[in-house]
Amino acid sequence: MNTFDVIVIGSATVGGTAAAALARLGLEVALIDRRMPAERPKGGELDPRVVAVSPGSQRLLDAVGVWSELDPARLAPYSEMQVMSGRGRLDFKASDHGLSRLGWIAELPELDRASAAAAGSARRVETIWPATVRQLRTTTDTVEVELNNGRTLTGRILLGADGARSRVRTAAGIGVESHHYNQKALVAHLVTATPNPGIAWQRFGEFGPLALLPLPGGRSSLVWSVHLDQAERLMRQSDDEFAAEIEAHAEGAAFGTIEQLSRRHALTLVRRQSRRLAAGRIALLGDAARSVHPLAGQGLNLGLGDVAALVEVLAGWKRDRDPSPLLARYGRRRRSDSILVAGGIHLFNETRALGEPGRQAMGLGFSTLARLRPAREAFVARACGLAEVRPALQRLESGPG
Repeated sequence: MNTFDVIVIGSATVGGTAAAALARLGLEVALIDRRMPAERPKGGELDPRVVAVSPGSQRLLDAVGVWSELDPARLAPYSEMQVMSGRGRLDFKASDHGLSRLGWIAELPELDRASAAAAGSARRVETIWPATVRQLRTTTDTVEVELNNGRTLTGRILLGADGARSRVRTAAGIGVESHHYNQKALVAHLVTATPNPGIAWQRFGEFGPLALLPLPGGRSSLVWSVHLDQAERLMRQSDDEFAAEIEAHAEGAAFGTIEQLSRRHALTLVRRQSRRLAAGRIALLGDAARSVHPLAGQGLNLGLGDVAALVEVLAGWKRDRDPSPLLARYGRRRRSDSILVAGGIHLFNETRALGEPGRQAMGLGFSTLARLRPAREAFVARACGLAEVRPALQRLESGPG
């Protein structure tokens, strides 16, 4: 078959989840990726690339069969968050908000693998990999995708979930605004004297935001966003020197000394925002739509929010109707949400960059928020994302129709 309702380019977590979700609405979906999906990991070594999964995102992943594909032993739930700046501190506990947990830390490659597997086992999804897109063409009624294997696919909708350098975005003529932070995120896994009991901890310090996120077995994942010159210096250090730097800047973390340190990696940080998220029959999701600073851990959750919004707007789509107005509605809604979240993250990062006065001001804000229960409730509700995915979950539960 070469004719589909929806063609999805990119089978990582967002693209794979989108394909599996839309198939549950009764749509015929093609899922294309230039790589074969990774195999299920066999060893106990964890990938350094980890992400936070909110309760709302987890429910969406569970509803489309992704969550059950994951190995529970490779997931780290957390029930508490601690955020510090200057003398200010914010503590969030799941039990204070009627929740069993505030989220999970998961390996991004393992989520990518599970999402591709869930899509591959879904009815109405044809997976095509490895295959690269040679050409994209739009007509009045369809989108055509020519592949390097000789196939030409025709679809009514084309979804670009093909990453920050999205070819779909370029083909659609959608511009992108970029901001280079002149920072790198240093990532590594740690074993500490006191095992991490399931706390997501973060301090806005002198060099930049330093996060210690829980991993299986009481380990922690370090995500430390620092200026380029500091990143170069820290990457040159020995393990003992680097561990000492982390301990010095992780003031307030109750995990003790670092006993073991994995190989560290440095990731360049760039904020990107597509000027539109939809153009005619084409829509963007995930990193193709935007990429944000990792300090709030919201990148993947924003992408899965895109999937939830698409499910909501396409649930009532009649296939003999032009989907462009529905995709335009999706684009407006998700772009405004992206700008709101990314702008807030950007403001936090820029305030930190003001030095000690900025950190003290942020700390004062934390202390004020800690005393305002309605504001705290709103913050947790937003971070958990349950209300955002509820309409999509209802659509998925009701199935095609």
